[in-house]
Amino acid sequence: MKDERGLTLYELLAAISILFIASALIYGVFFGFNKNYNQISTKNSMDQNANLIIATIKRHHLKYDEYQITYNAAEQIAHIQVNGTEAILGDANYELQIKAGYPEPETFTGAKVIKSKYPLSISITLKDKRGQTYETETMIKRY
Repeated sequence: MKDERGLTLYELLAAISILFIASALIYGVFFGFNKNYNQISTKNSMDQNANLIIATIKRHHLKYDEYQITYNAAEQIAHIQVNGTEAILGDANYELQIKAGYPEPETFTGAKVIKSKYPLSISITLKDKRGQTYETETMIKRY
């Protein structure tokens, strides 16, 4: 009688094939989750940045009777100024498009004087280096 300990070549190939298929499925699921995590993380970061911009404008709108928003469309940078002080709106990691006005937000380049006695409608669009965009629009007014 033969000693039949060990694996045949067919059994070994079948085990390797099953292991390969399982590894491919796990690999696909893992990197799919990783890609979704990166997209969600970027969206949350842009959301926080847009909220910070809106909060800064709202603080100025409620505190001062008149202030100025300066937007450079070529460089996609915005500043807010009042009484000789200036603050940058946004983050260098994102391209910024800002529209402001009343009753509807309007595109502008250069300086725009905002009078706080009127409500302010703002539209903000942020775009990252990978092309993912985030848009928000809101209205700010004094009570």
